[in-house]
Amino acid sequence: MTSNYGRFEWKYCGICGLKLAKADDGESLRPHCAPCNRFYYSNPVPAACCFLTNDQGELLLVQRSIEPRKGMWTLPGGFVETGETTEAAALRELSEETGLTGKGLSLMGVSSFPSKHSPGIIVLGYTVDEWHGEMHADTDAMDLGFFSREGRPPIAFEVHQQLLVIYDDLRADHAR
Repeated sequence: MTSNYGRFEWKYCGICGLKLAKADDGESLRPHCAPCNRFYYSNPVPAACCFLTNDQGELLLVQRSIEPRKGMWTLPGGFVETGETTEAAALRELSEETGLTGKGLSLMGVSSFPSKHSPGIIVLGYTVDEWHGEMHADTDAMDLGFFSREGRPPIAFEVHQQLLVIYDDLRADHAR
């Protein structure tokens, strides 16, 4: 897939604040800070989300209380923080948004897409084997709910839509 969004371009060094100049990193010309000897790249942002089901096989979704896409539904998840694994990020976001604690994560799939807000996004989707706690909408969630495949509301982000296709295909394969 392609996007019409412009590419993010570094202009100043994040360490010393000096204006960057183009220099060859051995691959291409990139923004470079000579005093810090550092090249700057326009890399996608990592995120992680959870696929959590109830006893009826319904999937947990979160209704967003913030922009972008306020009021729309997503998988519980969010951006990976510095120093955090993607698994830890998925579990942290699950807890922050839903009040639930999960364990037993398995990587289910990966999706990527260009973004208006960054050079792109890469989302890792994890299935959650066990979970407990009192479910309640928190932080950037206004509502939560378990949904059957047929009853799911429209999903806010294309990366989540792509992961849902993978999830549904895997579940269909297991049912055969």
